[in-house]
Amino acid sequence: MTKTLAAAAAATLLTTAAFAESHAHGGNHVALESVQWVDAPIPGVQLALAWGDDATGAAWLIKMDPGVAVPMHTHTHDYRGLSISGTWVHIEADGTEVSTAPGDYSLVEGGVVHGDRCDSNIPCIGLLAFTGPRDVALAE
Repeated sequence: MTKTLAAAAAATLLTTAAFAESHAHGGNHVALESVQWVDAPIPGVQLALAWGDDATGAAWLIKMDPGVAVPMHTHTHDYRGLSISGTWVHIEADGTEVSTAPGDYSLVEGGVVHGDRCDSNIPCIGLLAFTGPRDVALAE
């Protein structure tokens, strides 16, 4: 089941052009409550393009329901993450867990194995700004 779920997650996250095309928005202001989320293959995880071109680097919103975890994975490129709501837990390769609160931000370097989990009673929302095309590879 985990392999199937992980493979589905990878497939969805790799379809960046489809996400970018379907979530472009006009105007200069987008209220968080009006963001059009797309379900990821991991139940309880949703994504939305915030801005940019995914071919060169874009910012994505990610939302996880309370208690949901994203399996250990890597990205080719660095990203900067900003916690918007909830208690977001970043899990490092050695198992170290770092809890973040709204307003906390971090740098996750490309190639570094990590996972994520939402440890609050409200959805965790974060903004991830990638320095190059967004991709994901599940850790073995």
